[in-house]
Amino acid sequence: MTFSILAAGMFEGFFEAIATFLGWLYNLTDSYGGAIILLTIIVMVVTAPLTLKSTRSMLQMQRHQPEMKRLQAQYKDDRERLNTEMMAFYKENGINPLSGCVPVMMQAPIFLVLYGVLRGITTRNGGNASAIGRVAGLMSTDQRFEPWKLHDQVFKPLHLDTSGDLYKSLHSSTKMSFFGVDLALSPLDALRIGVVTAIPFLALIVLMLISQLIQNRQIQGRTKNQQINPQQQMIMKILPFTLPLMSVQFPAGLGLYYFVQGLCRIGLQGYITRAVYGPHHEKLEADELQRAERDKATKSPTKGDAGKGAGSSASAPKSAKSQAVQRKASGTGPVAGRRSGDPRAAGKRPSSGSKDEKG
Repeated sequence: MTFSILAAGMFEGFFEAIATFLGWLYNLTDSYGGAIILLTIIVMVVTAPLTLKSTRSMLQMQRHQPEMKRLQAQYKDDRERLNTEMMAFYKENGINPLSGCVPVMMQAPIFLVLYGVLRGITTRNGGNASAIGRVAGLMSTDQRFEPWKLHDQVFKPLHLDTSGDLYKSLHSSTKMSFFGVDLALSPLDALRIGVVTAIPFLALIVLMLISQLIQNRQIQGRTKNQQINPQQQMIMKILPFTLPLMSVQFPAGLGLYYFVQGLCRIGLQGYITRAVYGPHHEKLEADELQRAERDKATKSPTKGDAGKGAGSSASAPKSAKSQAVQRKASGTGPVAGRRSGDPRAAGKRPSSGSKDEKG
């Protein structure tokens, strides 16, 4: 109740705007669920460019991770200089470090507004006070007692124009039905009514979970060659289950919104995989991985190399040049033969039984 009051005070203007727009979509579809589905698609179309921009920015950060690490190591003792250099680096490479948070941050106000709209337009006549008054009236007149159920009362919609079709339809109804699901009820409310009533609500939660798992799999498929810390891996495993579990206590209309949003995101993630994480990105990622392995090999000598002392791995790149110098000094190899003007084949020396020696 406190959450609803707080949300209503902060977003009242948004509630009325979205409720009016939802009413207009209802006029187009003549369906409660159809209006919510259209609203979801429109929201996804509007936010898709921000998601694409955020993805590209995060990809740029991944590609420039080695350079960023070098800056952090170089200025690790000067925090102010590090911040200045990092900001200059972000600007030079067109990176926005906060862009990855934009799509996530947008979901919070959208959730609050849509939750407030659905709760508002499905407000019912009566309440606990009316139920108590009704029971008192029945007892005073010796009438047969019949349980009073809130979900059996007609709606008293808020945030809607009283002349609109959506208001008129809800004002004379006790259900916001869409394919057997009362979008005004939560899955918990449906379970309280009965298991059979709750079956379509539970099916919607399962569909939400499946869509979340597919999205998670798409994202993990793009980052299979990247090193991810264990904490992030754990979050990625738990995150798909969070939203379906939370939706148990929210109106099913909100669950329908998130299910359709999940379907839209599956399509969007597929496009991102092809357009942003294409073959070019895979090649760059493979090159970065090989470069990191080479750097690690040159900076971290093996135990055998360490046992050989300073003349082992540290001097390995000079070994070919050292051998050439030694061959030159000893008069062996092609270098000595060519510089002395000897036309004989490289690498061949006169034997002990040659004609000159015999003379």
